[in-house]
Amino acid sequence: MALAGSGAISFANIRDEFSPGSNTSVSLSDYYRQGSKIRAKAGDNNATHLASDVPTSGALALSDYYGTGIGFQFTISSDATNQNLSTIFGDDYDLDYPKLVVVNSGVTVGGTSTSTPAINVPSGGAGTITITNGGNIYGKGGAAGAVGGDAIVAATACNVINNGNIKSGGGGGGNGGAGGAGTTSVNSALNNFVDEGGAPYGSGNAPANDAPSWFSAYTPALNGAGVVGDRKWGGVNNSNPQSGSVNTTWGWHTSSSNFNGVLANRGPFYCSFQLGTTGTYTMTGSINNGTYGSGYGSVLINLSTSNTSKSQGQGGNDYTSGQTANLDADTTYYFLANLTTSGNRNLYYNTFSVTFNLTTNTVTSGGSAGSGGAGASYNASAGNGSSGGSGGTNAGSGGAGGNGGALGAAGSNGTAGGNGSGTGVSFPSTAPANGSSGSSGGAAGKYINGQSNVTLTNNGTVAGNIA
Repeated sequence: MALAGSGAISFANIRDEFSPGSNTSVSLSDYYRQGSKIRAKAGDNNATHLASDVPTSGALALSDYYGTGIGFQFTISSDATNQNLSTIFGDDYDLDYPKLVVVNSGVTVGGTSTSTPAINVPSGGAGTITITNGGNIYGKGGAAGAVGGDAIVAATACNVINNGNIKSGGGGGGNGGAGGAGTTSVNSALNNFVDEGGAPYGSGNAPANDAPSWFSAYTPALNGAGVVGDRKWGGVNNSNPQSGSVNTTWGWHTSSSNFNGVLANRGPFYCSFQLGTTGTYTMTGSINNGTYGSGYGSVLINLSTSNTSKSQGQGGNDYTSGQTANLDADTTYYFLANLTTSGNRNLYYNTFSVTFNLTTNTVTSGGSAGSGGAGASYNASAGNGSSGGSGGTNAGSGGAGGNGGALGAAGSNGTAGGNGSGTGVSFPSTAPANGSSGSSGGAAGKYINGQSNVTLTNNGTVAGNIA
């Protein structure tokens, strides 16, 4: 308590203010400012000296002590942030002399990050330190899923008298979970299809009868021979018909759902292509073996990303009719289908055919997770979590983010992403899949961090955790 500003004042009043607990007689010469009782104020001390009117020398009168008091007082009269008592009191912070911080009514002191409290009482302080709050002391709100910031951190013993509000920053809302992948059936685009076996066509549009260098099972022949000489190779979609051909059956044929080849001799079929969609594809092949001869063997298909080596790259392998291959989009594949018979056996009126089905189950992406809202801060209300994104066809939507917590409160949890659906696949990834769980909301910060160093007199409201 400061001394009276007028009226009667005694030596005992001066002694009790500046030498509390002392019963000795009083000599005014002991109570000069900058002496041992009334200490000098350091140049970097931003507080007010409560006895600044007391002379440092010369004649003294009792009236010199009107309205004076012991200690340094720093009054926060307008909104402020990140108040550090070591900075406020400068070189006097470690001086054994009272220090007071007063937050006026209607004033808010806030922390601007979760690692910086609104008011910090660091280690190394000395003397009686008292914080009297008549306004608001608030921490910074946590980001999505993060813990809120502290209002007061105390590493030195101090008194806190709260007549207003001391609240930690709110915890951030948890992020939502990502939606699970789904699958859907599509017809892949067929790109850059090339008749490697027939083109470039020779005289009279005769097929080139080409095969890759690694193939040596028999001499290639795409046109019908002998008694079926009118069954002639027509190229791609009969783009190169030969004179004397009886119909447009013989050759490659492409559509939105497949490509297929039909020939009346031993082949092999040989083409290259690219797919527009990564996925699993089915191939079939047949020969109507036995109508006009037999012993042609079975259909064997090889896929390779090389035209000089078989079975190269993703999906490169030998396949029999009805088997599936896991193939990448935008990759050139060389497709060769031959019969397992040995030697140059003509087919006569038998037909050799192959089909590559362009229908595949493609993986669709789950919706993006919603973001959690930020926790409430000294200068901002709690934020709402955002909605999750929509997924692709049959994919789950992303879960919504949780709302940020109010001052002194935890954020709410994010919600789980929706599950995907569709036909199960394992390439290029396993789908459909369940959505992921939402994350937990962040805890509220601490309205006092350093409880063992604080003597709290609470006449107002506190909110948050304490440790």
